[in-house]
Amino acid sequence: MAFIEYFIKNTRLNHVLLLFILVSGIIAYRDIPKELFPDVTLNMIDVSGGYAGSSAKILDKMAVRDIEESIEGISGIKTTETVIVPGRFDIILTLRDDADPIDVLSKVKDAIAANRQYLPPDMVEPTASILTRKHDLLSISLASKTLDRAGLIKKAQEIKRQIIHLPDIAEVKIYGDADEEVLVSIDPKAAEAYGVSTRSLLSAISDISYIYPVGNIEEPGNYLFLSTVHGPKGEAAWRNALLQVDGRMVRLGDVATVTRHLEKTSTLSSFDTLDNITLRVYKSAEGDAISLSKKLHTFVEKLKKRHPELETAIYHDSSVPIKKRLDVIISNIMFGLLLIFVTMSLLINLRIASIVTLGIPFSFAIGLIFIYYAGYTINIVSLLGALIVIGIVVDDAVVVAENIQRHIDEGMERHTAVLRGVKEMVLPVTLATLTTVVAFLPLFMLSGEISNFIVLIPIVVIAVLMGSLIESFLFLPLHAREVLRKGSAMVDWTPLQRRYERTLLFIVRYKKSFLLFFIL
Repeated sequence: MAFIEYFIKNTRLNHVLLLFILVSGIIAYRDIPKELFPDVTLNMIDVSGGYAGSSAKILDKMAVRDIEESIEGISGIKTTETVIVPGRFDIILTLRDDADPIDVLSKVKDAIAANRQYLPPDMVEPTASILTRKHDLLSISLASKTLDRAGLIKKAQEIKRQIIHLPDIAEVKIYGDADEEVLVSIDPKAAEAYGVSTRSLLSAISDISYIYPVGNIEEPGNYLFLSTVHGPKGEAAWRNALLQVDGRMVRLGDVATVTRHLEKTSTLSSFDTLDNITLRVYKSAEGDAISLSKKLHTFVEKLKKRHPELETAIYHDSSVPIKKRLDVIISNIMFGLLLIFVTMSLLINLRIASIVTLGIPFSFAIGLIFIYYAGYTINIVSLLGALIVIGIVVDDAVVVAENIQRHIDEGMERHTAVLRGVKEMVLPVTLATLTTVVAFLPLFMLSGEISNFIVLIPIVVIAVLMGSLIESFLFLPLHAREVLRKGSAMVDWTPLQRRYERTLLFIVRYKKSFLLFFIL
């Protein structure tokens, strides 16, 4: 009680502390990352690597199989899933529920390092990391009526480099681009004239690459399609390449026609009837989807002015549903404040309604501060927790304020009424709040991937309830001393209260009969 009385007497300290918490809550709301779903660390490890220009089969033989064998004996791994595409592979390790992800990750990195000697010397060492859910931000469509596909791809790569340097942008992927291919059309007659076979010529072409492998080689008839990642970079270099075939030195341009073009993509995309290239933008865990979306919209508008030949558009913007959900929550809170104020004004009095309603933003401010410093985000799950607690958060303040008002109405001096009213409610209000908190504690015991989502609900509920408890015992008493006065409510409920009192006395008088009635 001495602590509560100290805050009541030191008026300036009380008001400054209250203002500080409210401003901190506003700043926390501004700076907390806002996204559609929470940042979830999955119980998985991703081992990724690549070797540009290699086919899926070659990559499997010279890298993936050795890595799989080196990590399959590590304890804590439940399943292994491998995906290989030309030039790149990903090995997804699903861990057991009782496994320590950090310990398993350390062992996987050690296994990869020990296996490094068996990989090609110029191949970048594969990396291992705990898998996290990507934060999808938006997509940017690039199309053009004047540029050819090669020019459009070049523009897309240039724009990608500009976007990736923006703060809180984690990754930008290009969909619809294509690598260059070299089309080698072998002339059987010319090969025969040089005295070499087409089979030997094909084998010699593979050796053109500076570093094996030359890439994926397709052979429909007398045509060869070669990746250009490690090989010569221009058509002239390919034509002038000297091949050692069947003991003879042959220039490739003398036995084949060499042309360079873009490979056919496996994915076709269009936007507003125009063939396009898509830039998929992902944000970091710390980034705010709404503010980043605004920056990228500004960036695209500037891009349209600098490059009028490009048709650019933004779609799949995840900040739009986030903003809509935030607007729904804020409107619900404001409407709830209005309903609480009107209801309490009618049932109790206008002064109590004022101090209780003003305490609700304070409770949410404490919750926002906790969420911010705990590293959580505002998302659909945390907003659900806010919706759940909005109807509970006023209970503490209503009980304390009404008890203070009762003592004032009985003629007690205001300062004494505040102290006695708060003292009488400390234990029951604290216990009532703790019982609500305990009801949400089992949610912390959930396991599996769903627990990473659900855990935000009890965190938000408990943080706001603790804020309500602090407001009821530290700040509300001062406001009650300054605002509350002896007086009647807007509506006189005395007749109803007397009728209820008579009913209650009648039930107590015949308690055995009523107890039997309720049991039946």
